[in-house]
Amino acid sequence: MSKKTVILIRSDPRQSHCTCEGVRIALGLAASGQKVELIFTEEAPRILKDDIEDLVDGELAMQLLPTLKEFISVLYLDDAGTSGIDLSDSDYQTRLLSKEEISSKIAGSDWFVRF
Repeated sequence: MSKKTVILIRSDPRQSHCTCEGVRIALGLAASGQKVELIFTEEAPRILKDDIEDLVDGELAMQLLPTLKEFISVLYLDDAGTSGIDLSDSDYQTRLLSKEEISSKIAGSDWFVRF
C-alpha cells in the first residue's frame, strides 16, 4: 500500500524558491506512484496563476505546472489564506479547506513536508 504524503506550501513565490521546489518534489513523488496531497496557503497560490513568468522560479514553474495536472488532480487551498489571489483564470481543479481540514489531512498522512 502506498504511503500518503502531504506537502504544505506557504512560501511566497515572488520572494522564494521554496514554492517551486515544493511543487517539483510533489510532482516527482506523484509521478513515481506515491499518493500526494498538495496544499497551498498564504501567498503560495500565486504560483497557480497564468502570469507567473516574473516569479522567482517562474520559468521553471511554467515547465512543471502543466505536468502537475496529470498526476495530482485536486490542489487544496487554505480558505482563509487566499484572499486577494484571484484564481478564476486558473486551469487547476482546486478545493478550499478550513484550518481544521488541513490539520486533519496532515494528521492522517504518513509523511508531511512544509515549504
